Amino acid sequence: MIKMCVFDVDGTLFDYYNNCVHASTIETLKRLQEKGILIVVATGRVHYGLGKALNDLHFDYICAVNGAVIADSDQQVLIRHDFTREDVDQINEFAHQYDAGLAWKFIDHVYIYQHKEKIDWYEGQVHSDIGLTPFLDCPKQDRHLKGDLPQSASINAPPSKIEEVFGQSKRLSFLRCSETGYDVVLKGMNKGVGISELMRLKGIEKEEIMVVGDNYNDLSMFELAAYRVAMGNAIDEIKEKATYITADCAHDGIYQACLHYDLI
Repeated sequence: MIKMCVFDVDGTLFDYYNNCVHASTIETLKRLQEKGILIVVATGRVHYGLGKALNDLHFDYICAVNGAVIADSDQQVLIRHDFTREDVDQINEFAHQYDAGLAWKFIDHVYIYQHKEKIDWYEGQVHSDIGLTPFLDCPKQDRHLKGDLPQSASINAPPSKIEEVFGQSKRLSFLRCSETGYDVVLKGMNKGVGISELMRLKGIEKEEIMVVGDNYNDLSMFELAAYRVAMGNAIDEIKEKATYITADCAHDGIYQACLHYDLI
């Protein structure tokens, strides 16, 4: 019996072409919770920066910044994986040398260190229902010197330089998300790591979880679950791993998947 459903955000729950969560998805998630099934979102976004449309879905748990943070429905952090000071210094030095766009994702805010105009996701998020609240300009670039350390970074820099400097790194992984944009996480960190920690916390087994996704960073979650749903708009690699391929997120894909597995 399925006890937990895990959903990616963009291209899965959130239709980024129409900039909305569709009514059939909202109703489906509500019905899952009414049946006592835990609903979890797994995303590269920070747990406090999902936006109103996603917050209104009232997730039981949030697996944020590619697995590095697990928070509950009240946005209280249960699990976190912090960078070291050496990690931060290395990335800061690289960003200065190559004039890169750089933002650090801390447990309280996303701090913009330099070249906000180069961070390719920034304008889209602040002009969406996420807004400005999660983001703080930090021109002094000193937030990491004031206590706790971050869990992730976003950097925009030439791919050739990223590979040259960090290609053999034993500490850091650079997850490419655009032409020059990367999410930086600790080596081995991914959505699957975060979800597996949550499964242990809640006593959930592989046979009791369904995961739903559409892109490369969802593959790690597919290794954990007996029920693996690929959205109709998913990449081929996700579809090959799926136990069920549903419709795309704009055409009731979440509803159809939950109906297929008799969850609603």
